[in-house]
Amino acid sequence: MKGATDQRGIALLLVLVALVLSVTAAAGLARVAATARLRHDAAATTRLARELLDAADAPVLDWLHRHAGRLVLPPDAVSPRFLILDETLDLRGIPCRLTITAFDQCGMVPVAEADGRLAATLPGDAHRLLARAGTAWTNRPGLDVLVAVSGGVDPVFPGQEATARRAIGECVATHNPSHRGRVASLNVNTAPLDLVAAVYAAHGLGGIDAVVEARAQGRVVSPGTARAPRSNATRPVIAPVSMSTAWAFRIDCRAGSTHESWWCVYADTGSNWERVQRLAITE
Repeated sequence: MKGATDQRGIALLLVLVALVLSVTAAAGLARVAATARLRHDAAATTRLARELLDAADAPVLDWLHRHAGRLVLPPDAVSPRFLILDETLDLRGIPCRLTITAFDQCGMVPVAEADGRLAATLPGDAHRLLARAGTAWTNRPGLDVLVAVSGGVDPVFPGQEATARRAIGECVATHNPSHRGRVASLNVNTAPLDLVAAVYAAHGLGGIDAVVEARAQGRVVSPGTARAPRSNATRPVIAPVSMSTAWAFRIDCRAGSTHESWWCVYADTGSNWERVQRLAITE
């Protein structure tokens, strides 16, 4: 009798072990399936985010052709930024959002002048970053070079939203002039007024009252009528202009839980606009 009882006990233990193993296996399979679904979802949203990035090229080029030549910022603007697109949409059942913010490269301090006469118009952290970057920055201007030496402390790429603390990417132009051999330019309609005043003073171009008045009224001002060159003025190293030849764009692509941000620079080739740089924003 005792032997039969022992056998039944062993049988029950075996059944219990089998149940535990089956439950554990089922839980493991469920975890594997859940992980696979998450990976699939992440891959799907990443593909959608990249599709949004590729699709952003069309509205950027349309904006450059139709609007970039007649933009004016108010006199108190501290950054040459314009929000050009902020759209939410549903793609394949996934909520998505595409935001594009433009930054006028000709409304910033040209890279060659960042440690020269116009350095005083830059925030203090800009000087530290440029000094750390050294020749790597001057040989191949790009904000990614500055990110590598920033230590994650000083902002390099401008944020999606404007903040009181300016990032170096909205103060120093990496592509002005847009091509070698050209004179750097300053768009008097978009640049911060302290920068406009510094350029005018450096080149003996007189006061900026006409620029201030026009911008306060939302009018595009032509530097040819706004400036008053002095008799001893030399050819400007930085030419005041009313139209820009280089623009940078922060492109934010959201698809589900995936959020990717990119920095794209477009330059005027003379007959068209061409993307000359694309950098992933990793800070």
